[in-house]
Amino acid sequence: MRRGREHRHIYTALFGGVQSFEPSGDVGAADPVRPLIEAIDRALSASVLSGDATSIALSLWVTLHGLVTLELAGALDTATAETTFRSTIPAALRGSAA
Repeated sequence: MRRGREHRHIYTALFGGVQSFEPSGDVGAADPVRPLIEAIDRALSASVLSGDATSIALSLWVTLHGLVTLELAGALDTATAETTFRSTIPAALRGSAA
């Protein structure tokens, strides 16, 4: 979230429109979603989360994308966005808690 705020022009260029969500091992280290999927896989293996890694990652991506987009559009001030970020991610992950 902070990165999106600090680099608005890059965030808007990258995520201003509709983006696809297609994690794949074929892309390798350049795949921006792969580290998230790997972290979720570790949480699934440790029985911290349950469900499908891609579905959990998609839920987090949608949540964060919406939050940053709303802040950059001026719908949320920085303090509100930060507070919301701190509560939203745990809430989203609770939905997949084991």
